[in-house]
Amino acid sequence: MVGTILSNFWVALFAFSIYFFSAYPFMEGLSILFNASVLAIIFFVLTFIVRAIIGFVMENPVNIEQEMVVVSPDVAAEPEITSEKYAEIVKSLLKDE
Repeated sequence: MVGTILSNFWVALFAFSIYFFSAYPFMEGLSILFNASVLAIIFFVLTFIVRAIIGFVMENPVNIEQEMVVVSPDVAAEPEITSEKYAEIVKSLLKDE
């Protein structure tokens, strides 16, 4: 989460700097700072949205749902093999050798 916020601040700082340096000779100082600050806030929020979209696309939940294995009731109802049954299986294998 901290990395996300820090990267959003970097994007906001970059947008602020680009706007500030491109508008500096043509506008007054106060309007430049106000407009650049508003632009930085917009880019800060927009970066959250873009990162959420990228995360959604990278995760691809449609494929995850398709790959889920559904256990049938017959398989789920089977009891687990106990240690006695394992011992019997091993004894029968040893007798076969």
